[in-house]
Amino acid sequence: MRISILTIRGLVQGVGFRPFIYRIANEMKIKGEVGNRNNGVSIRAILTPEQRELFISRIRNEHPAVASIHSVQWEEADVADTDYPDFMITPSRSDSEEVTQVAPDIAVCPECLSDRMRQPHRLRYPFINCTHCGPRFSIIRDLPYDRKQTTMAAFAMCPDCRREYTTVSDRRFHAQPVACNHCGPFYYAIYNNIKIKEYDKLLDLSVRLLREGEVIAAKGIG
Repeated sequence: MRISILTIRGLVQGVGFRPFIYRIANEMKIKGEVGNRNNGVSIRAILTPEQRELFISRIRNEHPAVASIHSVQWEEADVADTDYPDFMITPSRSDSEEVTQVAPDIAVCPECLSDRMRQPHRLRYPFINCTHCGPRFSIIRDLPYDRKQTTMAAFAMCPDCRREYTTVSDRRFHAQPVACNHCGPFYYAIYNNIKIKEYDKLLDLSVRLLREGEVIAAKGIG
């Protein structure tokens, strides 16, 4: 079997790039796989020359807004023992000494701000995120970028978050920091040796202390 191997370099990890590739590959009825590598994103696919030209064009023109493509390289190879029944996202691998760019933390997006007011499991959740926003650089422990390589590895996804993470049409499809009030990290305050976890009390305390000229030290999830 002859396949095309595409290597995409740039700011292409932690920005929803693999879900984006997955979606357009399925729209184009392409069979193959996409995965993160130390040097970027790798795609192996069964493509005609016409499909390859259109596929690369769509990648360059329709990629996520926070992504930045520096180069798209491709080569063809004969692979005798590979059979792709469909298109899939594969586990990340470290197979290069090169290091890709890492996305910065991205301010919460309007969609997540809306979810924070209406989703039962994320009401007022402070660490809400999706493939368009949320922590990236501050939670990474190693490359390639995947949940198990971040500080979020300690938080097992609840059924609701897992469903979003595995649903192609969901905005949180393969969003590595995905979490909610039921399964994710949470805020608490230590004041006068008392631990305060109630969100309203925590905010009221913070406001009062700041108004009184006090200093608050905050630690994130990085």
